Amino acid sequence: MDAFRTFDFHRIFFGDLPYGFLLEIVFRTAVMYGYTIILLRLLGKRSMGQLSTLELAIIICFGSAVGDPMMGKDIPIVHGMVVITTVAILQSAAEWIINRNKKLEAFMEGRPDCLVKDGMIINTSLNKNSLSHEDLYRFLRSKDIEHLGQVKNAFFETSGLVSVWCFPKSEMVPGLGIIPEEHVAEERIRSAGTSVSSAGHFSCTHCGYTRYITSGRDFPVCPKCSGEEWVSAVES
Repeated sequence: MDAFRTFDFHRIFFGDLPYGFLLEIVFRTAVMYGYTIILLRLLGKRSMGQLSTLELAIIICFGSAVGDPMMGKDIPIVHGMVVITTVAILQSAAEWIINRNKKLEAFMEGRPDCLVKDGMIINTSLNKNSLSHEDLYRFLRSKDIEHLGQVKNAFFETSGLVSVWCFPKSEMVPGLGIIPEEHVAEERIRSAGTSVSSAGHFSCTHCGYTRYITSGRDFPVCPKCSGEEWVSAVES
């Protein structure tokens, strides 16, 4: 047996098999790729941005089962086909069962969480889903939302996307602006206990609670979340 050599670049890049095996890899890859595409087409998978738990599981399984026969000289292509066919059948069976059992569906897929209700942030939902305020604002900005006063409800879906329902234009009220934090001038932030120099609508930076505060009064502690920082609300 030949002695093993470290940093043997011929072995690292080409392996110890004949060069002709590269053509076999191309053939194996083409067969497994085509067969996988046919299976996914038959399963009717949704777009990559809407993956459920089951769909993520099948992608992981497919990735392992498809990759090995593409490169492994000792793994027959038929074995790989049997694996991914079995996974596809299990996937279809699991979806059939889950779609007929609401409790199991809730366990496997989860439930949408309300992140914003009537212009106010539900911080418990953010914490539950390990989301920051900036994560939420980023989602909302992608929907062309300028401030929370426009938002009636925002739901964090089980797919990882955020669905937003807005108030009719006639019902929109002043709300917390959602521009990136680094673009908010420090002088716009007011702390609880400081005096209001100019009357207007102000929003709690922690939950979005908005109220009109007259000049000469002190900024209060937020009655909704006990936040202590306020910023001028964005008018509709």
